[in-house]
Amino acid sequence: MAHTPDTGPRPIEPGGYDPDNTPQMLGHPRGLFLLFMVEMWERFSYYGMRALLVLYLITLAAPHQLEPGIYSNTVRFEEIREVEGQPEPEVLATHSRQVHLVVGSQGNAELPATVLDDEQARLELVPLVQGRDPADPNRLTWLPAGSPVPELVLRGEAGNQASFLGAQHEFAFDINNPTSEPVTLRISIERPDPAQDRAFFMINGSTGVVTATIKPDAQRAPDEPPFRVTIAANTHDSGREWSEGDANYLYGWYTGLAYLLPVFGGLLADKLLGTHRSMVLGGTIIALGHIVLAISGFGRLAMNEVGMSTFVAGLALIIIGTGYFKPTVSVMVGQLYKPGDARRDGGFSIFYMGINLGAFLCAFVCGTLGQKVGWHWGFGSAAVGMILGLIAYLFGKPVFLKGIGAPPPGKPNVLFPLLLGSCAVSAAIGWLYHIGVFTTIRHGLEVAFGNQFFVGALAMAILGAAAWFVAIQKPGEKGPVVAIFLFMLFNAFFWIAFEQAGSTLNVFAERSTDLDVFGFEVPATWFQSVNAGLIILFAPLFAWLWGWLGKRNMNPSQPLKIAYGLLLLGAGYIFMVWGAKLNADSGMKVSMMFLFMTYFLHTMGELCLSPTGLSFVSKVAPVRFVSLLMGIWFISSFIANLGGGLIASQVEKVEKGEIKLPWQSWGLELGGRADYFMLFVVSSMGMGLIVLIFYPLLKRLYGNRE
Repeated sequence: MAHTPDTGPRPIEPGGYDPDNTPQMLGHPRGLFLLFMVEMWERFSYYGMRALLVLYLITLAAPHQLEPGIYSNTVRFEEIREVEGQPEPEVLATHSRQVHLVVGSQGNAELPATVLDDEQARLELVPLVQGRDPADPNRLTWLPAGSPVPELVLRGEAGNQASFLGAQHEFAFDINNPTSEPVTLRISIERPDPAQDRAFFMINGSTGVVTATIKPDAQRAPDEPPFRVTIAANTHDSGREWSEGDANYLYGWYTGLAYLLPVFGGLLADKLLGTHRSMVLGGTIIALGHIVLAISGFGRLAMNEVGMSTFVAGLALIIIGTGYFKPTVSVMVGQLYKPGDARRDGGFSIFYMGINLGAFLCAFVCGTLGQKVGWHWGFGSAAVGMILGLIAYLFGKPVFLKGIGAPPPGKPNVLFPLLLGSCAVSAAIGWLYHIGVFTTIRHGLEVAFGNQFFVGALAMAILGAAAWFVAIQKPGEKGPVVAIFLFMLFNAFFWIAFEQAGSTLNVFAERSTDLDVFGFEVPATWFQSVNAGLIILFAPLFAWLWGWLGKRNMNPSQPLKIAYGLLLLGAGYIFMVWGAKLNADSGMKVSMMFLFMTYFLHTMGELCLSPTGLSFVSKVAPVRFVSLLMGIWFISSFIANLGGGLIASQVEKVEKGEIKLPWQSWGLELGGRADYFMLFVVSSMGMGLIVLIFYPLLKRLYGNRE
């Protein structure tokens, strides 16, 4: 969980706040606990919405929200074989089945055939129907259907969710393999043009491709059931039917910009607004953004492009509001203490618990409402969190924070014009999305970054700018600046992998993890709280550990902490490779243990690396460039979050074999998503080992400034 930094003190209004005469609580100014609450609710809203974002975008339309009519999908069961040197596997045989949604009264409308073909098939698809379990008549189970082949049709009334529920809201097949060899089966909804051809059914809970290796029947254990495929419509609430790649692409831009805009928001707070006005403005815009997200799911907006454009405008509001809000709260915490006050670090430790408490609580409220009641109930609850934080702040500020956060002398109150301007910019962004401008920009970027000359020129320009900046430093400052740039690179690698939490790891929780606990289905979004909960438990222990080691001159240096963080991060992804491999081989959902162990090791890595980075910059950077290098550090976080989303946008292509990772080209094919997660094992542990190998050199670069 990335922390909001303290960027240093700001001027306090003369005659206002007096650190020596302010009411105390637990040895700290009471204003600290007010700011704790404000930050807790803001993080509650931010991480609550973020936990829902990708899952909402990839969810299919709900039948009861469709217009009356007949909707059909073709499900393709393809027996495939990998061929060395070919990006796409060879299709050996195909089974096709059509499934239908009948919404409203369609009389005796004729439906297309259920079975389309079984070309040269080796596998047997056994259709199932729900009936009484012979061993327990009180229990429903899947039984072989026999002849004739059952009709794969889901019927109900428009606007009546209950009419699509019940025993017949999904269909199932057992897959038998009467041959003597394993057969790889790829199952998907046929969508020749994803932009035009809509999917209405999920396969084993997934809107993507499901791949499994079907072992011969003779090799199954006596009590081992055949591989089962379930085909079901979304009977919960409509999402936007996006591909996972497109959803992760938007997620990357959203989280990246949420780190970039605070760089400019901090400048506005310094030069024009002051931290108080900036916080109020930011919180108001964030709340408005979440309200817009909720509104975008009302009525027909939940299903049409106007609603999606409204949703994008809401995201833009949240990003802009975060730009105003994020740089201010920690600055105000710093203003509560006089320079040199020994309580200052302890105050920030308490404040940071507010960040993680909000991030911990959000999924249990926003995530549960979104996944169990309706997506836009979850988005709306995030707005409530931000509004509660604002109310607490506005009532408590005159009492506990009097004089703190004042604007620079003589600056006018421009809150209302900035509020209107921010809303206008967000509306314009929604409109540009609606007319397809961002799709054109995306295609242009893909063409540009697919050009090796452009990528090479861009890399040389960045390296040249960094080399020039190092060259203009005074003697003795060059090494520390080089060290900062290298640590930014390592930091970016860490967060690219870590920020898969809200995208590919979130989807793995939803699609590929057994979430049943004694009959209760745990919302996948709850896993987004694991990291924050572990930080609350272990951050005090790590703080004590660093202090205990420091007293004995054993505290690891910054390069070692970075190396430990990267190695622990990579170790966490080993569990994801393991779980994804089991899921790919069996087609069955895997234990929650894999995700929990991944998040546990990731949190241990974060506690090694994250809290120390900005502190390191402030210690070793040349005084005249410390603010600039702090800003560049934040830009590296923007690049990392954006990069994590852009890489995640390719997950389906890796899974399908359209993109081959190096070990796949060497014949070390893991299958399913295991190859994608292996990418982060290799990149994270590889960078960690590089840091360890070059540790003596890195230490010499910045000397004893740490």
